[in-house]
Amino acid sequence: MKAIFRFALPALLTLSILPAFGQTSGQAVYMRSSISQPWGQNTNEDAMDQVFPGNWTTVYYETVDPVALLSSATRFIFMEGGDSSYDPFAAFINNNLVPLTQWISNGGRLLIMSAPNNPLVSTHLYLPGNIALLSDEFYASAATSAIAVDISNRIFSAPYGATGYYFTGDFFSHGYFTGPQLQPIMLNDLSEVVLGQYQYGTGLMVYGGMTTDNFQQGLLPTAPHLLLENIIDYTAYISLCPATGCPPSS
Repeated sequence: MKAIFRFALPALLTLSILPAFGQTSGQAVYMRSSISQPWGQNTNEDAMDQVFPGNWTTVYYETVDPVALLSSATRFIFMEGGDSSYDPFAAFINNNLVPLTQWISNGGRLLIMSAPNNPLVSTHLYLPGNIALLSDEFYASAATSAIAVDISNRIFSAPYGATGYYFTGDFFSHGYFTGPQLQPIMLNDLSEVVLGQYQYGTGLMVYGGMTTDNFQQGLLPTAPHLLLENIIDYTAYISLCPATGCPPSS
């Protein structure tokens, strides 16, 4: 049986934006498997182009040098861990959990999107912060809807446009998250966390169990892709609160 987690709305904090990439803030990287794009879609790349126009690079789990990747030269990493990328993504996390966690603590910004897509296998993968990514066999954890925990979070409004606060999909997400460090941003129809955040040291990890946005529907046809763009921008640029473990400004 799944454990169901419910959360109070986080306190609202003041927003401030960090300097743009290319202004001493480091490299932006998109990671996926070299096997294929997730579900054959390029929506992630399109969103990276919007947030970091001409200033990001793609690397592959199978060939990347973790030491070079997890250095101070890298400021932001978007790890795609869904569909064909899940197995190499999980191997990378298992083999590099300690240096990845240290990279976040040192100021790195990490976005993980992982919708495992093997219906015959359940998944249980530990991420930084002792946060566990899970999915159930036969798509039992696949969510047909998700809702914002705090509608004032700027992910749902800026900088690329208002998205609304309620989404549906076939499916909206496959994965969900448990653990003592959960800071939820969106919950699915089973009250499980499908988008959340974890501040550690001077860095931030945002984690989602969401599919690519072509499987999602929102208030407007463009809303799912705007949500992805806003999530990437939020992860990269949101101001952090002073103490480890408190939610970032929204």
